[in-house]
Amino acid sequence: MNAAQKRAMQYGQLINNTVQSIQEEQDKLNPEFEKLRDALDRSKVDKMDDVEYTKIQKDFQTGTKNYQETLAKLEKGKAPARLMGTHISLVSAFKNYVAGCADMTASIGDDKNVDRHQFDEAEKKQDEYMDKFSKLIQKLTNLA
Repeated sequence: MNAAQKRAMQYGQLINNTVQSIQEEQDKLNPEFEKLRDALDRSKVDKMDDVEYTKIQKDFQTGTKNYQETLAKLEKGKAPARLMGTHISLVSAFKNYVAGCADMTASIGDDKNVDRHQFDEAEKKQDEYMDKFSKLIQKLTNLA
C-alpha cells in the first residue's frame, strides 16, 4: 500500500468514526431534547421533575463536550488532496453545528430557566448545519 492509499484509508476511518460518534451522541440526547422541546412548546418547563431537568442539563453539557472532542479530531484529519475542499467545508459545517449545540446547552439555565429564544435559534442552527454536514458526507462518499 502506498502513502496515498494509506492516507485515504485513514481518512475514511476518521470519517466513519466521526459519523458514528455523532450518531451515538444524537441517539443519547434526542429523547431528552424531545422532552425539553415538548415542555417548552407547552410552557411547562417549570413543571418538569427537578432531577430530570438537571440530568438533561448535565447530559447536554457532556454531549457538547463530546462533540467538541469529535470536532478536534476531525480538524486534525488529513484528507487526500482531491477531497481537501470538501473536507474543509465539512469541518466548517460541523464546527457551526457544535456551536449550535453549545448555544443550546447555554440556553438551559439553572432553576428550570430556559432561554427560549436562544434555544430556538440554536435548534435552527443545528438543523441547518447538520443538513450541510450530511450532504457533504454524501458528497465524500460519492467522491471516494
